[in-house]
Amino acid sequence: MPVSKTKKKIILAAVELFNESGIHSVRNQDIAKKSGISLSNFNYHYATKKDLVKAIFDYMTEVLVEDVYGNQTFIIEGEGLNITKSFFVFQEQFCFFFLDTPNILKFYPEISKLLEEQITEAFKMIKGVNYLAIGMGYMKPEPEDFPGLYDELAAHLWRNTHFWISYSRIKNFKDNIVLKGMEANYSLMYPYLTEKGIEANQRFLEKLKEETSADREEP
Repeated sequence: MPVSKTKKKIILAAVELFNESGIHSVRNQDIAKKSGISLSNFNYHYATKKDLVKAIFDYMTEVLVEDVYGNQTFIIEGEGLNITKSFFVFQEQFCFFFLDTPNILKFYPEISKLLEEQITEAFKMIKGVNYLAIGMGYMKPEPEDFPGLYDELAAHLWRNTHFWISYSRIKNFKDNIVLKGMEANYSLMYPYLTEKGIEANQRFLEKLKEETSADREEP
């Protein structure tokens, strides 16, 4: 069900403030001011911060489904790189959540079940894309003497993407967060790629580097 314009304005303002200062440092009155509404109007739409955080997570899910899971380019390309790139971009958009996931789940436990469902879907997506890549000759088949290896690979890829923002802050990466994340995923995938898959990944990374350089040069 679509949210009202005022609720959407509140959600976007809250996300911006959470990204800047962290979810626990931002007060409802800060969000109301950022939204350009009164505190009483804010409270009318979201009686508690818990209600707002749940609404934000629902909004994040909508964006995830539309911008990440809804990205069909990977079906054409066969290696799933565009969908991975989209997820890194999604993380930047909602970095507060990925920087503080354990504490958010502690204070808002009702989100835990929803996140668990998302993780299950993410694993299915990663494994599905990998098996598609095998069929198209980009990845080697799973070794017969190591059944379950690609399930573990899917878990490694999910951990690398989900916690990439935290890692990049610890390493003090100033820019190219998406590019560096894609390069990290490539290093994880490399042993499982065919020559065709390696070439496809390298082409994708070169194109991404060109796009990143062009973005930096724009006035």
